[in-house]
Amino acid sequence: MSAVIDKPTAKNLIAAYQTQNSGTGGPALKTPEGVFLNGFFIPRRVLDAILSDRDTIGVSVHFAKHPDFPTSTDNIFTLVLAGAEINPDYPEVNGAAPYVARYETWDQLSPCPPFCTDLC
Repeated sequence: MSAVIDKPTAKNLIAAYQTQNSGTGGPALKTPEGVFLNGFFIPRRVLDAILSDRDTIGVSVHFAKHPDFPTSTDNIFTLVLAGAEINPDYPEVNGAAPYVARYETWDQLSPCPPFCTDLC
């Protein structure tokens, strides 16, 4: 489950991902500008909108093909965010997901680079 980690550990884990992503044989996830993807910036207004629904117990994050590059073989992705609610049919209905997203979904988050944050 989620846990707070110290910033030196976070920086080391981020650096390890960046090295693997940009290395020969790595996944080579890229931004729409064609540079190696380091992450995304999620504006507060998006999180506030999702979390304003009192039935939302968390945020579901899905990797998705970037809508400007739907048929490209390059690894240009975005994230789709949605508020998650407990699924009342879980686990009684075979194959039911534990959570459902009933309302708005969001995409086109700002990729890093250039929208990066420095972990000070």
